[in-house]
Amino acid sequence: MVRLFLKLYGVLIATLALSFLVQSYLMDYVYRKMVAGYDFRSRFQPTFHLVEAALAPVPPEARPRKFREISAGFAFPARLEPADALPEQSRFPEPKRLAYDEGAIVSLDRPGGGFLLARRLGDGRHALVLELPGPDNERIRLVTYAVNWATEFAIVAILVGFWVRPLWRDITGLTHAAGRVGTGRFDAKVRASRGSALRPLADAFNGMTERIHALLQSHQALTSAVSHELRTPLARLRFSHSLAREEPDVAARERYLALMEKDIAELDELTSELLDYAKLERGTPDIRVQAVPTGPWLEDVLADARHSAQVENHAAAIRPDIGLETLRCEPRYMARAVVNLLRNALSHARYRIEVSVGHEGTLTVIHVDDDGAGIPPADRDRVFEPFARLDASRARASGGFGLGLAIVKQVARWHGGDAFVTDSPLGGTRVTIAW
Repeated sequence: MVRLFLKLYGVLIATLALSFLVQSYLMDYVYRKMVAGYDFRSRFQPTFHLVEAALAPVPPEARPRKFREISAGFAFPARLEPADALPEQSRFPEPKRLAYDEGAIVSLDRPGGGFLLARRLGDGRHALVLELPGPDNERIRLVTYAVNWATEFAIVAILVGFWVRPLWRDITGLTHAAGRVGTGRFDAKVRASRGSALRPLADAFNGMTERIHALLQSHQALTSAVSHELRTPLARLRFSHSLAREEPDVAARERYLALMEKDIAELDELTSELLDYAKLERGTPDIRVQAVPTGPWLEDVLADARHSAQVENHAAAIRPDIGLETLRCEPRYMARAVVNLLRNALSHARYRIEVSVGHEGTLTVIHVDDDGAGIPPADRDRVFEPFARLDASRARASGGFGLGLAIVKQVARWHGGDAFVTDSPLGGTRVTIAW
C-alpha cells in the first residue's frame, strides 16, 4: 500500500508543484502591476520639497543640525546623508542609479520590512532618505506560499489515502485469493465493492476459479466413473477369453469370441463417448455455427436413430415436426446431441417419439418427446450429469453409459444455450435443446 500511495501521491504533488510555480509567477506579476500603478512618490513629493526648501537658506555645515530639528516631528525615521556616500546606493539597480543621480525619488525595499525613499537634494551634496517601516513582503509571501503548499499537500495526502485504501484492500484480497488458488483451494472468492476499479477483475477471477473448480470436480467424477464403467466389460472380456482358450468345441469357441467382440465394441463406444464428452467439457471443440437445411439434416439424424432402433428391436415410431426451413447450428455436434436424445427416448418410449424443430420467441428449440414413464421433477437436473442412472429402469440393461445427456448439455452450452427436461404432451418426457 505504501508504494502505491507514494507513486500516486508523487504524481499529484508534482502536478500541484508545477501549478504552484505558475501561480507564483502570476501572483508576482500581478503584484508588480498593482504596485506599479500606485505612485507613492507623488505622495511624499511635498515632504521632500518642504525639507529641501527649509534647508536651502542654511549653510551646508549647519544643515545636519537643522534637519534634526525638522525631522523631530516626523512620524517615520528620516536621514540626511552625503549624496555620494549614501549606504543604500550600492543596492540601486542601474535604472534607479541614473534616476537618483538626476534628482528623482527612488524607492528600495527596507531590511526588516517596508521601504525607503531617497532623493539627491538640489545642492548636490546631501541626500534625503525617508524610511517607511512595514511588514516584510518577501517573508509574508514565503510564509503564505509555505502554508498554502503544506495545506494543499496535506489535503491531497488525505484524499489519496481515502482513494488508495479500498483499492489496496481489494488488491490484498485478490493476492490472498490467488495464493489460496495456488495451494489448490479453488473455492477462494474475491470480494470487491460495487464501485471498485478492480470489480471486473474480481468477477473474472471468481468466474475463472469457479470454472477450474467445476472442471476438477468433473475430472475427479469422470475418473472415478470411468474406472467403474471399464471394470464390467473388461471383466466379461477376460472371462470370455479364458473360456475361449479352454473350450475345445469350435462352435462354443465362436460364441465366446462373439461375446468378446461385443465387449470390445462396448469399450470402443465408451471410449468414443468419453472423448467427445471430455472435448466438450474442457472447452476445445471446433464449434462453427452455420445455416443448414432443416429437413435433410433432420432426416439424416432420424435415419441413424431408426437404424439403432432396428438393431435393438425398439418398436416405437419416430415422427418429425419441422417448423424451420433453415437451422443455424454446428451440424455435426447438434446431430450427435439429437441422436443421443432419440436413443434415450427409444430406451423408454412405448409407442411414439416426436422430434420438433422451431422457434419459441427469440430461441431456436429442438424438442424430443416420448410416451414413456417420464422423469420425476427432483431428478431432472441429475440426468445431465455424467454416468447418471436414476433407477433400475434406466440401468445398463436399457443401453448407454450415462454420457448421452451429459454430451447433450455440453453441446447446448457451446451453442450458447441450455438443455432441460419437462413433461411431454405425449405423457412421458420432453427433453429440450434451446439456444
